Amino acid sequence: MISSQNYPEEPSIKMNPKNPAIIVAGANLNNFYYSSDTGRTWNRGQLTSSHGVWGDPVIEVDTMGNFYFFHLSNPPTGNWIDRIVCQKSTNNGKTWSDGTFIGLNGTKAQDKQWSVVDQKTNTIYLTWTQFDSYGSSSPSDSSIILFSKSADGGMSWVAPKRINKIAGDCVDSDNTVEGAVPAIGPEGEVYVSWAGPDGIWFDRSIDGGQTWLENDIFVSSMPSGWDYDIP
Repeated sequence: MISSQNYPEEPSIKMNPKNPAIIVAGANLNNFYYSSDTGRTWNRGQLTSSHGVWGDPVIEVDTMGNFYFFHLSNPPTGNWIDRIVCQKSTNNGKTWSDGTFIGLNGTKAQDKQWSVVDQKTNTIYLTWTQFDSYGSSSPSDSSIILFSKSADGGMSWVAPKRINKIAGDCVDSDNTVEGAVPAIGPEGEVYVSWAGPDGIWFDRSIDGGQTWLENDIFVSSMPSGWDYDIP
């Protein structure tokens, strides 16, 4: 066990590609951990940011050994989960920057982010769900999948782009579009898949996210959905 302090859950973990002995992890709501001996021993801390820290941790690492901690926000001024925050560590997870953010769009909620790094360029690609009004069952509120990227180590981000064609509801359940995960192909292609009202969907960009397929590709239905109780 690494630690049970501060009730950790939803862990994310990455290894430094330059030195596999170095491992960094994160867990809800604001826990971070780092090891320099392949996980035999660990140190822990609690992440802070002026943008607030509200879970959904995603740890990423580039080819230079810089680590990134993506999470939801809870700013002292603003709205709960109104942006995705990216904090960076250049010393193997010991300390973290205050962070940059992506997706701020009024009162809309930004949630369920995931990232990938292009191993040839170190460009960081990020996808997530935007809710018009989180938890709303109103037919006038919808959820969509957004995409952004950073070519300067998380210092700045391009304006978010919607990549899905079929919107979901805002209930945060089976009919919400969520779980967008990006991946990089051998020639720098950007692949993204997510769950929606009809099942699993897929989209692709071959120009670094500038343009996407005219129509999303349907992959598979999910008869039981993704939101279910665990006994």
